[in-house]
Amino acid sequence: MYTIKQGGTTTTITIDNTLNTTTVVAGGTTLNIVGVPTQKDPSTGAVMRDATLVDGDITSLSGPGQGVAAIQDNTALTITAAKDVTVTDDILYKTPPVTTTQNQIPGAPADTLIPGNDHGQVLGIFTAKSDVQMDNKQSNGNLEIDASIAMISQGGTGGWINIGNHIDTLVLMGGRIANQAKSGNTTTRNIFFDRRFAQNGFAPPWYPSTTVQSSASY
Repeated sequence: MYTIKQGGTTTTITIDNTLNTTTVVAGGTTLNIVGVPTQKDPSTGAVMRDATLVDGDITSLSGPGQGVAAIQDNTALTITAAKDVTVTDDILYKTPPVTTTQNQIPGAPADTLIPGNDHGQVLGIFTAKSDVQMDNKQSNGNLEIDASIAMISQGGTGGWINIGNHIDTLVLMGGRIANQAKSGNTTTRNIFFDRRFAQNGFAPPWYPSTTVQSSASY
């Protein structure tokens, strides 16, 4: 379920992959749709994928509560804004894809893929013109974001920045791509790369990509 608030209007979108239905409720009006959002790829056919585009700022992006999963198994979602995206609370995968401590898998370091935990769950957060901001509202001062975040502006100014209170422990499980390094204002920052991104072209749906070219002179 996705809840979107704009001004005085609240819209809820409920996607049921089992029943193959999408229900949209806005302003007292309910729209029932047969089918779910899909990404059609010539190489894979129709795959259940979601994307949300905001033509402006996202002022408060969060999950349902601290420590509560937001991205369910088999959910692939990209959230895109034309301007700033501000994260205010935890955004967590139901099933974490990588370890966050040494020996979580005996003998393995932190940031190791967890066997059996790849259920296609993936979140991308992208802005093409501005920043991904943090404005943590959680009372214990900690914040976790499970996602790949990209701040790639044409002008070269995009970055990941804390605009709110000091963060005690910040966890990013996924990846980050930015034009600039900006202020984090944290005591401890743990960044775990989702190693699925290095395999078989795995990525959030409709996520920006690039080609790395190398040149050599003789």
